[in-house]
Amino acid sequence: MSILLNFTVEEINLLSIYGADTIAATIAAIDEAMPDILDEDIISIAENASRKLAALSEQEYSALVFEPTDETEAEPDEVINMGGGYD
Repeated sequence: MSILLNFTVEEINLLSIYGADTIAATIAAIDEAMPDILDEDIISIAENASRKLAALSEQEYSALVFEPTDETEAEPDEVINMGGGYD
């Protein structure tokens, strides 16, 4: 069975900031920042990114590369396929 996880441009940009060596460390970094985030849209993006990360295995996570994406490269709400087939 293959797993296909999709992250939005905004989620990728967030993960490029808070990404760590493990899923747990990345989610912890996002959670630590949450009290300082005042924008409800950013809070939603962070929650969605954490939920998607939690569905990954560490092997899948270690294969992903989150690099900031410029809005000129993709539409703001465009979904970027960061995964592929995993058996």
